Amino acid sequence: MVKYEVCFDGRSQETFDDRDQAIQRAQEVAETGRVVDVVLKRRLLPRKLLTVFPESERAARMAAWSIPWTDGGAQPFGGY
Repeated sequence: MVKYEVCFDGRSQETFDDRDQAIQRAQEVAETGRVVDVVLKRRLLPRKLLTVFPESERAARMAAWSIPWTDGGAQPFGGY
């Protein structure tokens, strides 16, 4: 089962079944000045960062997610 999390303010805020709805919500929240991650959550697999809003923050957030979780990167199972 696949879910899409919209994460901002340091935690997962909303979960969607539809990817497009999650991205649309992330864009709406980003317009308020927050940095928003859209994360793919899959059962029994590590979470994966799909996109970031605003786009000016994308490279930095993608780099942060590429750090192995054992070295302080994004946790693979649960937690934001």
